Amino acid sequence: MQNKWAKKLMAGLLILLFLIVCISGLLFYFIFTGDLKDRLTRTNMELLEHMNQKLELVLKSVDNESVQLVQYDEVRKFFDEKLPSEEAAGNDFRLGGQIDRLIRSDDYIFSIDMYSYSQNRLVSGDVLTEERKLDDYGWINSFETFDGYFEWLPSRQLVINRSTSPIYRNVVTLVRTYPLLHSVGTRKGAVALNLKTEMLLSLIHNEDEDLGETYIVDETGQIVLHPAENKLGQNIGQSSYIHEALSRKSRTGNFHSQVDQKPSMVFYTDSPYTGWTLIRTVSDLKLNQPLIALRNTLAVISAMILIAAAAMGLALSKWTFRPLNRFLHTLSVKLNEYSPQVKETDRADDLQFLESAFEGILVQSDQLHKQMQETRPMLKWQLLMELLSNYKINISNVVQYMEMLGIQFHPNRFVVLNAELDRREEIAPIRDVHLYNYALCNLAEELILAEGKGAAIELESGTCAIIISFADDDADAELRAVAVAELIKSYVEENFRRTISIGVGGLVESMTELHKSFKQSKEALSYRLVFGANSIITREDIHSDLSPRFYRLVAMTEDMMDSLKLLDGTKLREQVERWFEAFAEYGVPPQIIRQLSLQCLMKAAEIAEEVGIGHKNIQMPQELQESLNLHKSLEEIKEFLIKTLQGHMEAIKEKRSSREKNGLILKVLEYIHDNYSRTDLSLNLLAEEYRVSVSHLSKLFKEQTEGNFIDYLMALRMAEAKRLLEETDGKIMDIAEAVGYGNVNSFVRIFKKFTALTPSEFREQRRK
Repeated sequence: MQNKWAKKLMAGLLILLFLIVCISGLLFYFIFTGDLKDRLTRTNMELLEHMNQKLELVLKSVDNESVQLVQYDEVRKFFDEKLPSEEAAGNDFRLGGQIDRLIRSDDYIFSIDMYSYSQNRLVSGDVLTEERKLDDYGWINSFETFDGYFEWLPSRQLVINRSTSPIYRNVVTLVRTYPLLHSVGTRKGAVALNLKTEMLLSLIHNEDEDLGETYIVDETGQIVLHPAENKLGQNIGQSSYIHEALSRKSRTGNFHSQVDQKPSMVFYTDSPYTGWTLIRTVSDLKLNQPLIALRNTLAVISAMILIAAAAMGLALSKWTFRPLNRFLHTLSVKLNEYSPQVKETDRADDLQFLESAFEGILVQSDQLHKQMQETRPMLKWQLLMELLSNYKINISNVVQYMEMLGIQFHPNRFVVLNAELDRREEIAPIRDVHLYNYALCNLAEELILAEGKGAAIELESGTCAIIISFADDDADAELRAVAVAELIKSYVEENFRRTISIGVGGLVESMTELHKSFKQSKEALSYRLVFGANSIITREDIHSDLSPRFYRLVAMTEDMMDSLKLLDGTKLREQVERWFEAFAEYGVPPQIIRQLSLQCLMKAAEIAEEVGIGHKNIQMPQELQESLNLHKSLEEIKEFLIKTLQGHMEAIKEKRSSREKNGLILKVLEYIHDNYSRTDLSLNLLAEEYRVSVSHLSKLFKEQTEGNFIDYLMALRMAEAKRLLEETDGKIMDIAEAVGYGNVNSFVRIFKKFTALTPSEFREQRRK
């Protein structure tokens, strides 16, 4: 610093460095403090919402238990009936046991009171004086005229021991009416559940409570829950910040206010269920501690940089080239650590070494770019899977990543397709399945990008998800999606020599709702079981109301069971085929088809067990369910059902043939089949006809037919009645007489018991 030029240079350098450091530090501070404040605010609001959800979950659970309690028979007797003293004492004892079990099963409940307004007594039978009502049971008088069915009372002191030094317990009380629903003036009593405040307080406790204070007030400003017991029950509604929190229209929010004469941030959220407000106050000093730490850190770093800059400037003014050489040497050492594969040259020529080091960095940059290109498919798969699975991601970031990965979407209208190769089990090895799916995804993207925008990925389940986006002015988006699906299906069939099935989801209006369309497409694809392979299935194809048809499908199984009992294999197969035709016609969901098939097989197993076939020859429900799940088409399930039923039929036939035949019963059965239309046909008539006792004939009949005479005759008559209703146009009265019923009302009643339908409804259903 011995000449003016050096002084000017040094001063200018220091001023420039000072401005750069200060401006950079201030920009960094203001940018990051704003973001940090937003994060702190969101964190406190999310914490408050989480506390509110936990508290509401517990309170609603207790409320449900109170609803169940008032439905006990002992509670009804306590409120509704005036029992004799001994019987009332016994009922109170049983009710006390119910209450004790409920208290022991729920850690939050301290005690339970029941009061009858009509009898002016507690559950123990005590008659309350007005003084005790005011002192210990203040809720009784106020709740008698309360316009509602339940009410949550703020924290109060419950007397446990009335000695010279009384003991109190802080509780929050739920009061619910008896009966649960009633008109004005018919309220008979009330049930009060007293909850432990310390247990409820643990639900709103946070490990960082030293940073702020969390408590609950009701709509009047009275404190319901507070960490400090001496504040429970106090009314702080006149406080400015409490008044502002209670008077705001929004259910949740935050604002600045003075709390205990300290500037603070107030966070609040309302509970519509209880009418309470959860409030959290954090002083600005504690809230800004991270900001202060950041500011101090930046100040220290800036000071260090300025000191270092000043020292370097002084050194530069003293030595001209030597400091520069040392700087280059230091930089080369650092670069050598970063890129050790570069061989260090002569240390006297640091510039040459720096050139070699930067060349190494460029080589590494090329390698990194190559790795990015190789990992792009995986990044694309992960990004689209997050969109399809409703993973909570930032859409603005997603758009940037999509541009980087070359994915193009229109902003607002989307349809998702779900495509799967038919008969995948025929493709071996499994690697070929992935190759087919990879080719299918590429094909789908080419067809989509030819006319619009979209993308396709292979899913873990071996299917392909295809996302198609449409312009805002495209009114026929869903029709165009189906058209694209047709193009994909035709191209695969022509070039891959294979067929595919495609489920088409509904139209959604934003990228955040893609998961809804994806779920709909998966549901549609599952209906391949009904529609068969090589199908395009939309939501319109599967949406049908099964409620009026479900009972008809169940009723059809009764006809199959009748054929099984009569060992009529041909008719049984025809009935099963009609059943499965109804499944396809009604568009029954796959899970319902499997459930109905399982129920049918279980009924057949019950019939087989009644005959005496052992458990070893009958599959268990779990085994049947697993077998049904293995079949992927209606035809396979139908053949499995027929094969299983025929197996039961053969076993029943073999069991019956193994028994010794009784000639008398064969004659009786023949007589019944010839004379079932007689109204006077009975077991007494048959016993008189064949000169045997009624008891002996009944015993032989049960041994040979596995049933009694009345059931056999009714089943025979109902089977004939069904045939006449299907094949003729005769009147109901004539058909009743033809099958042996002189009273048409008796015939209709028995027919409905067998089929769950009246004769007219049965005939109409069969004709449809």
